[in-house]
Amino acid sequence: MQTLVAEILAAWRRAERLAGTLDAGSAERAAVDRACERLRDAYHDLTESGVAHGLTAREARDLIAKLDPEADLT
Repeated sequence: MQTLVAEILAAWRRAERLAGTLDAGSAERAAVDRACERLRDAYHDLTESGVAHGLTAREARDLIAKLDPEADLT
């Protein structure tokens, strides 16, 4: 379960970084903002339900790197 939490956190952070590169008001930015919201909600649902505990960004990167050394975590 922690792997899923780590992957969601990593995807959420990548989506937030991508949003910062897009023009405010554009269709692309709106889509990325919605994805950020869904990923954030999924992360909070998992961690607040007690199914899994929250991770720091570093813990998520470390866990994913152990499972998939070739994963792009930037």
